Amino acid sequence: MARRKKEEIEIEEIKAPIYPVSPLFSNINAVFANPDTVMLDFGYVGPNYQEPYDLEDTQIARICMPWYSAEVLSKNLSDAISDYKKEQKPKTRKKKTSS
Repeated sequence: MARRKKEEIEIEEIKAPIYPVSPLFSNINAVFANPDTVMLDFGYVGPNYQEPYDLEDTQIARICMPWYSAEVLSKNLSDAISDYKKEQKPKTRKKKTSS
């Protein structure tokens, strides 16, 4: 019977940012999905201040997460958007009826 070689897997440690984390602004993003994870690429499109003065696309961050976390993120974003829309609706005044 042949012996199998032990595979060595090297896992790179990802250090969490120290609190408070500086916010990053992003005006574009892309979503990539595979069977195990969802990847969100955040970026910024802004003017390039060098010739030819076209808009420049800069990738800021990539966040990889399992599907469960993506579902939680989706629900939390949906709730935040609903709350924001409720705050933005102008309050309607009731018309007074004369008697």
